[in-house]
Amino acid sequence: MVKSYFTTTPQPVTVSHSPCCRQLARTGYNGRGLFETIGYDANMNDNFFAFQYHALKPLKQWGLGNIIGGTILTLIPGFWRHFGLQALSWGAIDWLLAIAGRRQALLKAEDLVAGDLDESAAHAAAERFRTILLINAGLDLLYIASGLWLFRTAGERTDRRGMGAGIFVQGLFLLLFDSILAAEINRRWIPPSP
Repeated sequence: MVKSYFTTTPQPVTVSHSPCCRQLARTGYNGRGLFETIGYDANMNDNFFAFQYHALKPLKQWGLGNIIGGTILTLIPGFWRHFGLQALSWGAIDWLLAIAGRRQALLKAEDLVAGDLDESAAHAAAERFRTILLINAGLDLLYIASGLWLFRTAGERTDRRGMGAGIFVQGLFLLLFDSILAAEINRRWIPPSP
């Protein structure tokens, strides 16, 4: 059975929303994943920010994998060194964005459950996030095209070919990630227009 990070719902567990939970999030604790550590409140099952927290996990994993793999590839000269440099650079950015996004989503999920935010704020955040993802999907197409162009025009320069291939792979992953996540947000969190 294939696990989808976008459509699974963690099992509800009662948890208090104590200052301790907030402090864990603020300090950046991310051992097994904060929701898994502190539990998952029944009130968070329909919480957009809890969904966003879990939906950014694949981006975090992709980024970390690219940091590790890219670092190893930079030890091989020519094509693979430049492919690895792209993986390392893009992976670091993806990982940092996922960490920051998950931390912010966790804090907002707690605020929504505590009543500090209302459902209209969550709906507006869902629409903003979907818009950002759709803009990013358009940029991802540019990354793919530029990677292909660089690869094809590099001639015998293996460094440029590696760079182009690296950009292409990163753009392709991001296009899939952004498009699938935007569609899932649209399906789950944006009500159809009358």
